[in-house]
Amino acid sequence: MVKRIALGFAAALLALGVAGGAQASLLGQTVTCESGPASFGLCSSPTATVMDGGAPEFVLLVFGDPEWSIDLSGNSIVMTATGFTSTVASQLVTLGDLISANDPNATITGITNFLVSGVEPRNNPFSDGLVESDVSFAANSVTIDYSFVAWSPGGFVSFDLVTTQSALPEPATLALFGLGLAGLGLAARRKRALA
Repeated sequence: MVKRIALGFAAALLALGVAGGAQASLLGQTVTCESGPASFGLCSSPTATVMDGGAPEFVLLVFGDPEWSIDLSGNSIVMTATGFTSTVASQLVTLGDLISANDPNATITGITNFLVSGVEPRNNPFSDGLVESDVSFAANSVTIDYSFVAWSPGGFVSFDLVTTQSALPEPATLALFGLGLAGLGLAARRKRALA
């Protein structure tokens, strides 16, 4: 009986670690947008709440005109050109606060399902177009480097975020688990001594 209880506790602890692969959703999350350099490709708003469907969360403006939209949903990000446009210098857009404050153990660990269409290298020896390595990430943000590329109307880049939960329980949880196992061991020893 004691062994079954101990195995149950061990299975529960293992399940905590295995459950760490679940994907966090962006829906309902308030995210930030930063871009540059100044006066080119500026975010229409510093923050937006991610909604499923409807208008894109952000528009990148060039001298006040909308040139790109950025739409977030679930765990996907899509950046789309509104017309013919190109970048002639270093251009970055960073989307931040992508992990919910309610989910502090989650982190962004990569991207998947990268797709690009209608985006070509601009005549520049340093440009290879818009490729997967132009998307970088940190624990809570993603940066798209869209430097030196030409976009056709409707040209886009899209990808999904890969998030991971911390597989290790907090120290207090481990301590309680250890105390529970020690108590089970003492109870088993006591039972054997009485028998």
